[in-house]
Amino acid sequence: MSDACLAAISKLMRSTADALDCRCAVFYRLDANVLYPVHGHGIESADAYSMPSKGWLAAERGIDAIRVYKDLHRESEPVPALATADRSAPRFMTLVPVICEAGRRLGLLLLADAAPQARLSAAKLYALSTNAIQLARQYQWRSVHESRPNYGWRQPDRLRLLESVVVHSKDAVLITQAVPIDLPGPRIVYCNESFTRTTGYVETEVLGRTPRLLQNENTSRAALDKLRDALEHWQAVEVELLNQRNDGSEFWVELSVVPVADDSGCYTHWISVQRDITERKRAEEVADQARITEAENVALEAKLRERHRIEQSLAYAAFHDDLTHLRNRAYVMDRLQSLVVTNETAPGHASLLFLDMDRFKLVNDSLGHRAGDLLLMQMARRLETCVRADDTLARVGGDEFVVLIEKDPEREAATEVAERIIAAFDKPFRISEQDIYSSASIGIVHIDAHYESPEQLVRDADVAMYAAKQGGAGNYSLFTESMHQAAVETLSLQNDLRQALADKQFSLAYQPIYALGQADCIGVEALARWHHAGRGWVAPDVFVPLAEEIDVIRELGHWVMSQACRQMRSWGSVAADLKLFVNVSAREIRDHRFLDQVDQALTESGLSPLRLQLEITENIFIHDPVHVAQVLEGLRGRGIRVVLDDFGTGYSSLSYLDRYPIDALKIDREFVTRMARAKRTRAIVDSILSLGTALGVDIVAEGIETPDELKLLQKLGCPFGQGFLLAPPMSAADFADQLATG
Repeated sequence: MSDACLAAISKLMRSTADALDCRCAVFYRLDANVLYPVHGHGIESADAYSMPSKGWLAAERGIDAIRVYKDLHRESEPVPALATADRSAPRFMTLVPVICEAGRRLGLLLLADAAPQARLSAAKLYALSTNAIQLARQYQWRSVHESRPNYGWRQPDRLRLLESVVVHSKDAVLITQAVPIDLPGPRIVYCNESFTRTTGYVETEVLGRTPRLLQNENTSRAALDKLRDALEHWQAVEVELLNQRNDGSEFWVELSVVPVADDSGCYTHWISVQRDITERKRAEEVADQARITEAENVALEAKLRERHRIEQSLAYAAFHDDLTHLRNRAYVMDRLQSLVVTNETAPGHASLLFLDMDRFKLVNDSLGHRAGDLLLMQMARRLETCVRADDTLARVGGDEFVVLIEKDPEREAATEVAERIIAAFDKPFRISEQDIYSSASIGIVHIDAHYESPEQLVRDADVAMYAAKQGGAGNYSLFTESMHQAAVETLSLQNDLRQALADKQFSLAYQPIYALGQADCIGVEALARWHHAGRGWVAPDVFVPLAEEIDVIRELGHWVMSQACRQMRSWGSVAADLKLFVNVSAREIRDHRFLDQVDQALTESGLSPLRLQLEITENIFIHDPVHVAQVLEGLRGRGIRVVLDDFGTGYSSLSYLDRYPIDALKIDREFVTRMARAKRTRAIVDSILSLGTALGVDIVAEGIETPDELKLLQKLGCPFGQGFLLAPPMSAADFADQLATG
């Protein structure tokens, strides 16, 4: 074969490989039923493929053509990719028979590539078949032309060649010019009958126009951009497009486009094949919709499960305590509402226990709130062991728990449960590597028919609980109507007390203090008095503890001190040598403003600090003793004397005398009253007097009401005293008159 023939075949192989995006295209010549590689694009790779070690389509002396042709499905169409187990061989191969017009086999056209391809597009298959026909004619023409003179035979027109390949195709085929790519685009030069049947256009309506006539506003812009990019680079391309028929109806096509080159390697046409995939797209759309529906159903089911979970969580949270996981106040109130309003149980068959943990605040203050939470959780678990299976145990707030007992017609279960709880709390709780002892005060109320609301039940159980606390830690108390009346009275008294401060209903009474040896008045104690319009005179031992409980004692104490200092100053020279004794509560001492308020009272009245003596009780040393010591030092630094009142009735009195700056002691009236008839009491009083002498502190005996008490105190050597026998508390005017008369 001449060099010219080989060059022509090489060009055709190159254009075939480029147009079909393959690594190499090789023509195998058939000679005596043996195939021999002739020439083509990528021939270096093709030479390597013919080595015996490759083991595919090659033998040392050629290829067995009979075996190869037997594997082809049809002699006029390419076979799909052939496979090989040799990893070094190409991963994609396609064979096309090269047949002359007379039907004689001339050889095979092989396409091979190292990259895997699923298949060749329809347009590539048609282009490959066209190139095979052209190769046969080129090979045949070159052979004839080289062997004898040309008698008028010439290569057929390229377009006619393409038409001959696709004329009977079942696919809709368009052949367009190669250019222009830009608007108006390559014009249509051929369409087959399948195209006219598919689109509804006749040939005369199509020729000379561009494929854009099939597009509308619904055609994918992305697919069109991909198509244009391939055309600009003379590459084969496959896209899916939504086209429009002549009647305006839309249909989906799988469009494959391949450039076709002439003998010189120049691209002359585009061949485009359209396969109607409308049914497939509809099926895909149905499948997609089914998947979407399924996904939506799955999402909806997940949402419903999540909603159900949230509802359950909210329902649980609505009626359970987060810390202890017991029932909460809302659940108890709802259950009590059912018992009270709907009469679910017979009157008297149910009881409510209200529990408050004794000294729980001390745990929080000393070990921290985390330790307090741990203690509450341990308490909850221990309480669960004390109640019956049908009882309702709940935490209603802070360190408060309730137990609702039902189905108890004998009214015995309530006290039994209360006793079990008290006994269970005798054992310590282990918190932060130490034992914590705690107890519970329990109030019990039986649910009778006269109750109209859950709030009334909780109120009365709470009242009974406070009554139990008054009896000491770790007790229980059964509610009685007298407790309710006392609670109502206490509440009313609290309100009246607050109003009394606002309306200035308080006054001061002054009780003289005498030197018992000379019967001289050495000072006066200022005492608060309350006269209520409806109640009359309210005793100090009633309103003073109440003022401490509702935390108005600081306001009352500041008023007493200010008023007493002004009164002392107003008496003038007749009282110049007298000392003013004023009671101060523990809450006042702990107030950070206390020293400033003392300074204010002295400054506004003009009274000398040396004349002021403040009476304190031993309970002020229980909480924050360091701060108390600082306040007492501050008072003494100002010249104010500190008097320890009710001496002997508290705890650790001697240690207080040793640790804190005390200037005077007041012997409690209980000792004074009993010393005349009890030798032990007399010995205690005598010891206190001796202690005062040894420590250099003044001693004042309180509550002297009989001459025998006075004589005995004088005999024991008590230096000072006060009481009704000597002088009762009196108004400022009466005391001024007494001073004036000597």
